[in-house]
Amino acid sequence: MRRRVWFVVALAAASAVFLLPQLWLLSLSLKSKAGVYEYPPRWIPASATLANYAFALTRTQVPWYLWNSAIVASVAAAGTMAVAIPAAYTLSRERFAGRGPLLAALLAVQMISPVVLLVPIYAVVERLGLIDTRAGLMLVYAAMQVPFTVWVLKNFFDAVPRSIFEAARLDGASRARTLWTIVLPIVAPGLGASAVFNLAAYWSEFCLALVLLDSQERFTMPLGLFSFQSAYETDWQLLAAASFIALVPVIAAFVFLQRFFIAGLTSGAVKG
Repeated sequence: MRRRVWFVVALAAASAVFLLPQLWLLSLSLKSKAGVYEYPPRWIPASATLANYAFALTRTQVPWYLWNSAIVASVAAAGTMAVAIPAAYTLSRERFAGRGPLLAALLAVQMISPVVLLVPIYAVVERLGLIDTRAGLMLVYAAMQVPFTVWVLKNFFDAVPRSIFEAARLDGASRARTLWTIVLPIVAPGLGASAVFNLAAYWSEFCLALVLLDSQERFTMPLGLFSFQSAYETDWQLLAAASFIALVPVIAAFVFLQRFFIAGLTSGAVKG
């Protein structure tokens, strides 16, 4: 009983660490400019207002930033999954020369920070003529997430019973048909979990977008939020409202896909 109490306390403390900054952001977004600098600060605004949200959505480029982020994240996620699914399936079920070193290389790539690769990435994208384009950012995002996604999906493919593959082979199904019509429905929770991870990573990425995009009309949401900061004065209540607006699509995606996300995490933890 005591162990359960401590577990609940630890869970509540961990939840508070993640929730309190979001609640403060919400509180800040509902304040007036004078209320932001009020001392002592109030968690509950004396006079809450939605004017900051209205201003952000109607008199700034926040809707355009949201659209750019949605397009870039969706297309990049689709590209990542299109490459990672057959690659992970092959690495899971096929035995070929160089398989071990290839797996080790995929793991090693995850240890390299994207910041270290900014210069070569910029050079490649510039050679392709895709600087300051959404296509160039999509291409880089999709490529950067492939190794991680391959590793994640490989674990789900490894968990599929071998008897299913043997039954499909006896029925005359090709490898491609086995993958697309039999295996993928089984590992759908894993696909959902990977999609959520990738979408969240694309939505919040800042450094690559900062380097590869120049025109404000192509800015993603993180770059758009950065542009709200002024060299002399920043309207923190407006920035807070725009930041909370940026959280809404991510939260909505998680709520919509949480069944697959949670099922993917639990099924990936058990092999057999």
